Amino acid sequence: MAEGIVWLVFLVGSPGLGALIAHARGFEWWIGALLGLLPCAGLVMVCVINPRAGARAVPPPHPGAQWAADPTGRHQLRLWDGRQWTANVSDAGRSGWDPLPES
Repeated sequence: MAEGIVWLVFLVGSPGLGALIAHARGFEWWIGALLGLLPCAGLVMVCVINPRAGARAVPPPHPGAQWAADPTGRHQLRLWDGRQWTANVSDAGRSGWDPLPES
């Protein structure tokens, strides 16, 4: 409930304050209101949009070489050599070679 009130005050107050400042400085009030919406749009983008929505984060396994879930999702398993992911992959017990794309 309190979070909703904060959002409402910000979304209404920011354009309203912009309109008042613009009018006091000799501009049209609607210019200030539009400029007051910019922080609102930025806040919505930061709070709502998830830049990693499609990404699946798989943390590297513990140190030491071992087969683990492929972080790219292209294969069932990928070999971790203790420092980095290798091109060695496995699907249903069949090994293969699939180099990781360059970062």
